[in-house]
Amino acid sequence: MVAIVCVLNFLNVEVVYAETIHQRDSSGRHAETILLFPDGKSISIPEGESYTVHQPCTASYRMESGWHHVPVKPKPRVKITIKQMKAIRKEPVLGAMMLAQRRKVMLNYPPVSSVWHLPTGIAQLAAILHSDGHEVVQRYGHILGLEYVLKGYDRVGITHALAAVRNPHSDINALYNARMTFERVSNGIATQDKFVVARNNVSYVSSYYDGTIERALEAVRNREQHLWYDYFTEVELPLARDFKPDLYGVSVADERQFIQGLILASMVKDELPDCLVVFGGNFWSRVTNAFQLPEFAQFFNHCDAIVYREGFQPLRQLAATLNPAHASGVAWRKNGEVAVNPATQSPTDFETLPMPDFDGGATQWSPDFVPSLYTMSNCPMACGFCAIAAGSDTFLGKPRSMTPRRIAEHMANLGSIRFEIFDETFPIPRQLALGKELKRIGLPATWDCYLTVTNDLANPETCEKLYEAGCRNVQLGLETLSPDTLLREHKQWNTPKDYGEVLANLKAAGIQTHVFLIVGIPGEPLHWGLKWTAFLEQYGDSILTIKSGRYRLTRHSPEERGETHNQLIEVMPDTKPLHLNRDFRHLSTSNKKVDATRDILEQACRRHWAYGVTSTIPWWVNRGRYSWDELKRMAHVLPPEQDVRHLGNVIVRASTIVREELKREVSFSDFDDVVTFARTLL
Repeated sequence: MVAIVCVLNFLNVEVVYAETIHQRDSSGRHAETILLFPDGKSISIPEGESYTVHQPCTASYRMESGWHHVPVKPKPRVKITIKQMKAIRKEPVLGAMMLAQRRKVMLNYPPVSSVWHLPTGIAQLAAILHSDGHEVVQRYGHILGLEYVLKGYDRVGITHALAAVRNPHSDINALYNARMTFERVSNGIATQDKFVVARNNVSYVSSYYDGTIERALEAVRNREQHLWYDYFTEVELPLARDFKPDLYGVSVADERQFIQGLILASMVKDELPDCLVVFGGNFWSRVTNAFQLPEFAQFFNHCDAIVYREGFQPLRQLAATLNPAHASGVAWRKNGEVAVNPATQSPTDFETLPMPDFDGGATQWSPDFVPSLYTMSNCPMACGFCAIAAGSDTFLGKPRSMTPRRIAEHMANLGSIRFEIFDETFPIPRQLALGKELKRIGLPATWDCYLTVTNDLANPETCEKLYEAGCRNVQLGLETLSPDTLLREHKQWNTPKDYGEVLANLKAAGIQTHVFLIVGIPGEPLHWGLKWTAFLEQYGDSILTIKSGRYRLTRHSPEERGETHNQLIEVMPDTKPLHLNRDFRHLSTSNKKVDATRDILEQACRRHWAYGVTSTIPWWVNRGRYSWDELKRMAHVLPPEQDVRHLGNVIVRASTIVREELKREVSFSDFDDVVTFARTLL
């Protein structure tokens, strides 16, 4: 029996749709056979070769009478492959015995993060480990931990507020009262950290997080003072103690989770010293330079390994061997020093990923179950300032993607009809192809996604087709109104003169819109940022939500790696290796003026018609339940939002920016004066 189990654990057995097409040319012209796919992609099969397809397509063969087009529909087949287990090739007998064991794995997504979303990463990893036969328990600590802390200060009020946000029948007044309860209670918690639950965000910055290794380790030494220490002690540790995991994984997506994740890992390691404690998450892929520092080795007093790229293969290898030395894409301590194993050499094929398993002991802050899906690794656009895909095994390379057929199958099996697509971008052809697959299986699914602003969206028919396919909300990186800046940032597909038309087309089609705006991009005069106030006034009716931000020099972004802007900014010495962004100063302006421009833009956001209602009904997981008209009506019910802090000082700086950059004598007395002037620039 053990032998059979060992053999089976070396195999992947799955049903796939496949059809092998052979090149054929009866005309004697030695022409290639052409495969045409629904998303517009084409593949040429040279003479004497073949190609296996996994989705419907059209094969075009050369005949004597011309081209002959044949529809191809892949048939279901059983696919048996040997699992990639590079980590145990040198010890096949030991590896077989390890695979025969069923490991107990606990995966935790700690506070804080968006409680309106479910963590795609550990849900996907849990499914992979389940497929290997391991027993897996997920913990959505970002939801469970936040609710624990808030209830500790006002159990009745928070319980009532949580019931309201999860009740599909709550009206706008009940939701507004819940929002105010979260803000009131979180603001009232005495802590040395910055912590508030406000609008669509859970904001938390530990007083120990300053980007240095020293302060992070100090946080562990003083962990009893931490805001989530009681939650870890009273809830998470007893569960781990009872479950007795062989492997305990802690996922850290960004800075908000870092200190909490480190403290949780240290507590688990102290409680269960024989357990393999592993860090993962996008945060670590962005701070890999810190691995080279001798003091970083001290982190391994509190964990055994850090997965610094995609976790699909490393976590399987760690679960199989419980030995970091045998896992790819892992940093660990060897003889007192940090050892960094090479990244996975054969990146995971996204078509082979199982359906995510969303079972973390908590539900998102929404009346509906809205799963998040990650269907493509890497963004093909490679914008200069972006490193969001740094954790990919093919970062800045060719994306790997799941076929629309496979996405549709996952959607159908998850039992929901609304989804968040977390790909860095979800191109129009992929969305239309997914819509066709959903129509084929009869699933009326809809989704929210990130989308590149191309001229295709200036065509109303394109937006209508997206809506028909199932797209209901798009997040668009408008970034700037300056064509020159867009070229410097390698976003040449953005056309600012079409922004208004694109937004109007999307709204007319019924698709909700979110826009990202950036000020302070190196080389761009700040008055370009002021133009946004007039733009939002003119086109704001076609925008639902706005995120304005300052330019960041992100670690591992093409600009940071290539030192693209070094003639425009001065990059500071790298003394904060655990910060995701590098410190810098502008050479042609001051950081305070950049902040003032951003605050002017934030004030425009607060004046926007939808600011209050979208702050009360946060994220598409909630807003997707309503139409544009319904949201408009609810917006009129709510009280006005507060102005940005120190608005008077901000307006004075805006006047200074105009005088210095445009040589125009102005003196703004209020925000309306700024908007009036901005109209002359647009």
